[in-house]
Amino acid sequence: MRWAMLAVFAALPLQWFVVGSTPLGQGRVHQLAILAFTAAIFLRYRARAHQPVLSVSAPFVIANVCLLVIWVATSFYNGLAPFGPIQQALYLAAYVAFGTMIYRAAIGAERGLLDALRWAALCATAALVGGLTFSMLVNGVDPLQVLRESIATANPEILQRELFRTAFTGFGYDADAVRGNIRHEVFGAVLAAMYVSVWAARLHPLTSTAQRVVFNAAMVAGSVLLLVSMSRAVLVAAAAWPLLSFLRALLTGRLSGRQVGLAFVAAAAFLAAVISGFASVIWVRFTQDTASYEARDALLQQAYSNIADNFVTGGVETAGASSHNFILDTWLRSGVFGALAAMVIVIVLIGLWASLIARIGAEPIWMVPVIAALALPVARLVTAGGGLIPPIQWVLLGFVAGAMAYRRELALRAKRPEPEPEPEPAERDEELAAGPARG
Repeated sequence: MRWAMLAVFAALPLQWFVVGSTPLGQGRVHQLAILAFTAAIFLRYRARAHQPVLSVSAPFVIANVCLLVIWVATSFYNGLAPFGPIQQALYLAAYVAFGTMIYRAAIGAERGLLDALRWAALCATAALVGGLTFSMLVNGVDPLQVLRESIATANPEILQRELFRTAFTGFGYDADAVRGNIRHEVFGAVLAAMYVSVWAARLHPLTSTAQRVVFNAAMVAGSVLLLVSMSRAVLVAAAAWPLLSFLRALLTGRLSGRQVGLAFVAAAAFLAAVISGFASVIWVRFTQDTASYEARDALLQQAYSNIADNFVTGGVETAGASSHNFILDTWLRSGVFGALAAMVIVIVLIGLWASLIARIGAEPIWMVPVIAALALPVARLVTAGGGLIPPIQWVLLGFVAGAMAYRRELALRAKRPEPEPEPEPAERDEELAAGPARG
């Protein structure tokens, strides 16, 4: 099973490759990998194996089930096929499957799986570099030339248009349909794999110098890919990770040598970005590239108008007119009751994240990437096109649920009283000889 899980992490970034058409829409590599893995898990394990994850995430799962039921009902009411809720139900199952395997890896129930998960980032970065290289060769893209033009003009739009949109064309998407926004989830998959790798490595540290060199190289490569992505949501979520690590160091009063080393590496990377001119491209992307902000503001105004006209039952098609907001788009599709269920989901996730941050100083070091991992799903709830939880975020939330189930298992073990030791044979003989105690 460890090879299957690593294969999924390798497939997660390859989202511009369309395998074929399905009744639920286009079947892309990462979607088919997720669903095939989910089916294998549910066929292999009984319901009892999923109990720890379902128990620790009951409010989240129940709220999602309620949302799906409401979405199906309003779809039929509005004369629409329930393909959307069926697809999201499959991803909810994937959340449970991935959570179960993360939990089983942590408790040692799956031989070699925890060790294998340390290489999730390596698989994801290698697959993305290979996939992008192949796509750029096929489409005649010169990445160095594009990068030089972007730096010379400090224009991130050149990087997005000429590199990503061009590279993603021709593998199931034509030039009119392909969107540079695919990159948000493509590079989000790399960040997700990095979270999993660090979590696994902290639970079961690497033992050889060669392993540490390869592991660190994969993490550096992943970080470079995140910077090149120009995805604001992904970069903001990634920045939460070192900030949370620094917060924990302040609260515990312990700063590890690894953290000091990472700080020097980050400083060196920042200096290199400034010297090369790439820092100016990132700065413009965050401060001056406001076209997407303006477009989303217009979409929000349109969403408010449509909600007023379809307040109770929804039925509004969000494709091409998404507000990029999970609650508002759910309201458009499923009406006010669906929006209430979506609001519960958001409150549960933000509440969990806030509570974990509040006690980060008391959490073990391996919980830091778990806490940081919630930053990406929370960010995508208010930025993802279509107003849905994307497939990558379901996988990432499954990782968090599995790690949380293991954390609760450890807490329960700590509270259980230690069993009294069995008396030695000589002590038992003396007790028998003494007979029953007299009052």
